[in-house]
Amino acid sequence: MAKRATIGDVAAYAGVSTATVSRVLNGGAVAETTASRVREAVARLAYTPNALTRSIFAGRSSTIGVVIRDLSSPFYLDLIRGVDEVAAANDSLVLLSNTFRQVDREVAQVRAMDEQRVRGLIVTTGETADSRTRRMAESGAPCVVVARTVPDPPPGVHSVSLDNVEAGRLMATHLAAHGRSSVAVVTSGRRPSQLERTAGLRRALADLGLPLPEDAVTVAESGTEVDDAVGSLLAGARNHARPVDAVVCTTGRLTVAVHSALTARGIAIPDDIAFLTMDDFSWAPALGITVIAQPSYEMGRRAAELVVERPGEPVTLVLAPTLVARTSCGEGHRGGSGQLNGLS
Repeated sequence: MAKRATIGDVAAYAGVSTATVSRVLNGGAVAETTASRVREAVARLAYTPNALTRSIFAGRSSTIGVVIRDLSSPFYLDLIRGVDEVAAANDSLVLLSNTFRQVDREVAQVRAMDEQRVRGLIVTTGETADSRTRRMAESGAPCVVVARTVPDPPPGVHSVSLDNVEAGRLMATHLAAHGRSSVAVVTSGRRPSQLERTAGLRRALADLGLPLPEDAVTVAESGTEVDDAVGSLLAGARNHARPVDAVVCTTGRLTVAVHSALTARGIAIPDDIAFLTMDDFSWAPALGITVIAQPSYEMGRRAAELVVERPGEPVTLVLAPTLVARTSCGEGHRGGSGQLNGLS
């Protein structure tokens, strides 16, 4: 195996010092004849600068760190694509970490990114990791929190999030426009985004004269909990003589599980129950699922631009959601399969 050329090899070939080679490679002031010899040596020896060494001298690497909670969510695919495009345009790589929704892993991965001296950090972590993120910003690495806002952010800590209250409002008005009046909600945990979407949905329904009782909202932390959650919602509604005619899922991560839990019970969508969820995905058009789409690609781009541009003051960006209407919420008048009262 051929030995990789070093900066010393380039210096010897060009007849200059390693410091001169470094100045040429970093755009420093060097006589053109000398710079030409160095560039020729680099080409002849196929020399590649050591990024690790360069980062040691610079204090930070050219890599943008990205710490996300759960790759199973369709939201993150376009987010990462947006980050990567901005990184590539600015001579940076992306270092990606998935925390599998584990709080202790979130903190550990943010710490690891700091130890790697990344150029900047983009995170979708919970508030537990905020103190570590703030310390990174204080040391000179801009940090961007995605999918939620940061209270009282210091310089160097920015956020890019969705208008989640508006997302809830879009859900309510769309369902009401299609004749739905008894809504049940499957949400995931107590993250701010989930709470805000539910609050926006409840507020908009109330403005339309429609209730959203507390027992019409249930939490499923994972896909394995969804079937029981859906079953309890339907049973509770029947016990209150309030048959459900619409189910909302406030997280794209649980879309397939909620849809499956409904259809497995013989429920026809949309004839028996309308279904509306968050985040568009590749199979949604084929299944006719109406979604509230987040501009995740744009969110990724904006987050990466904040890392690259390094604004002095904290920036808070809140982007608007979009409703993508298909067929899962049906029309105002529905035939129905007549099976709901017998569902278990």
